[in-house]
Amino acid sequence: MPLTTVNGKLPLIITNIEHLKVKKMDAQQLHDHIIKPTLQYMGGNYDSKDARFLLLCTAAIESKCGYYIKQINGPALGVWQMEPATLRSIYFHCDALKVESFDEKLGKLAYPTNEFRINKSVLLSPMSACAMARLKYSMDKAPLPDHHDIKAVYDYYKRIYNTPAGASTYEKFCSALANCKIEQVKL
Repeated sequence: MPLTTVNGKLPLIITNIEHLKVKKMDAQQLHDHIIKPTLQYMGGNYDSKDARFLLLCTAAIESKCGYYIKQINGPALGVWQMEPATLRSIYFHCDALKVESFDEKLGKLAYPTNEFRINKSVLLSPMSACAMARLKYSMDKAPLPDHHDIKAVYDYYKRIYNTPAGASTYEKFCSALANCKIEQVKL
């Protein structure tokens, strides 16, 4: 629906905005060009349909699949909205990063060489942000939930990523998945 103009100019107030939609990264492209290649690059057991779906869901609820890359009134950064404290925790406590060859491999995604630069890498490289989000989930001993079970995916996300103190609810989660068309993505 084209916007109505007055003398060739847009009016100052648009009263009918139902046709305007919030722009976000296409979920299929996020999957195909960032999530899947990053998890395949990480090797080991990091890549699976369950892991890819969990990361898609996390991106949908955290940033509307990349609509926000900096938290409004907060410190979280990147498509997966990771806070500097979470990045520090992963950087210092994730067993995978204690293996020098794996740490070097991840460093090639965004060139971080220390804690300060790894914070910036989640803004500069969506692949680095994806890897850090996956590592956050990998630090939990429980297996990933089956990607067909949305409630289980939400419960896992809530416990590991958003935490009980976080603002996410199951209703917000489902709404974000629908808005970003996550269930239409071919894994």
